[in-house]
Amino acid sequence: MKKIVFVVLALVLIAGMVQAQDMRFGAKAGLTLGNVNKDVEDMGMPSEADKKMRMGLTFGAMMHMPVSDNMVFIGEGAYIQKGVKIEFLGHESIMKLDYLQFDALMKYAFADAFGVYAGPGFGFVMAAEEESPAGSDDIKDFVKSTEFSLNFGAQFMAMENIVIDARYNMGLTDIPDEEDAPEIKSRTMSLTVGYLF
Repeated sequence: MKKIVFVVLALVLIAGMVQAQDMRFGAKAGLTLGNVNKDVEDMGMPSEADKKMRMGLTFGAMMHMPVSDNMVFIGEGAYIQKGVKIEFLGHESIMKLDYLQFDALMKYAFADAFGVYAGPGFGFVMAAEEESPAGSDDIKDFVKSTEFSLNFGAQFMAMENIVIDARYNMGLTDIPDEEDAPEIKSRTMSLTVGYLF
């Protein structure tokens, strides 16, 4: 599977070289809402606990390269905050997971202004903490250092330079790095605004 993804991306890059003069670079930033795929009971917590989204930030760089009249290859590198929030008996616990993530996306543009896209992502854990009323604990040694994911989203172009992006990022890799741990995976939504030069 990894080899197939690599070959497809390589072909896209080669095909796009003929239009390299149209390649554009930019920066983006926005908000994230982090969650996980499991219910509180599946995570070994009481059913009375309440699972909520963790709000975070994301920012990074992007590259847009047209490969045909309607298709655009998008490469991105961004710092993104994921995780989840748990509330129980009036106390709040937050699992904070921060990644340096690289995405390879293919966008289909229905018009000059609007398009939808999908593609794989690969992230490196930069920080992992569990924050509770008792304090903050570093849990980086207990989570996997890398994460494969899939991205689905839509973009709206304003004034040819401004990119408004709504995205759903679905983690494919278990977060815990322990054999007997629940198969918890990240689920993250983001809304960003970017500028292409």
